[in-house]
Amino acid sequence: MAERSRIVAELKRALRAGGHTYADVARRLELSVASVKRLFSQEDLTLERIDRICELAGLGLSEILERAASRAVPTRQLTLAQEGEIVADPALLFMTWLVLIRTPFEDIIRDYRFTEQEALKQLIRLDRLKVIELQPGNRVRLLVSRHFSWRPGGPVQRYIVDKVLHEFFASRFAEPEEEFLLHGGRMSRKALAEIKRVLQDAARDCATIIERDRPGDHERVAAAWVLALRPFTFRQFRQFDRAQMIR
Repeated sequence: MAERSRIVAELKRALRAGGHTYADVARRLELSVASVKRLFSQEDLTLERIDRICELAGLGLSEILERAASRAVPTRQLTLAQEGEIVADPALLFMTWLVLIRTPFEDIIRDYRFTEQEALKQLIRLDRLKVIELQPGNRVRLLVSRHFSWRPGGPVQRYIVDKVLHEFFASRFAEPEEEFLLHGGRMSRKALAEIKRVLQDAARDCATIIERDRPGDHERVAAAWVLALRPFTFRQFRQFDRAQMIR
């Protein structure tokens, strides 16, 4: 049943992308519009009818099946081409950020400078890039894993490092709601791996907190946090590092 639902959803997506309506499908299948809507809602399409709908959409059945399969498995990382397209358009990049933190469509329209048409346009682009699945009622289903991350050294990460972090760290972190902690020490590779897992778990916990947080009586503020770890010796301290001196 889940497989059938994915195929029907992919057919709808292909028809929408081609600008086709239920009336177009009704003419192709020689049925009434009401009958076509019922077939889609009940997901009761024969293979012959699916073939004819594919012809209308200008796609082969194999391509529909491939697209449906690719959306079924959450991805943990986008391709360079996908990231490049996202980072090239500030509006698309911001919309990507909003959907990744699971912002409902109505909140996007209410809280940000997007009209419904503008927001929908960006969501359709993300659907085409296979970052989301755009569902009825402008609902969004993420196609990326909960363990999703930007490509190391990729277009989005470079943008974050060059622009976002520079601005993020331009603060004294002295306000009551701000926090800046820097800890370190010499450690084994095993300890380094354990700390990495702790930070990954913390990132998932933070994401869960945001998912549960919904508008209510409390004031909402924009915020961001950074979790980072890498083998690192401050350049000016390398002269005191015995291991560096031995080399």
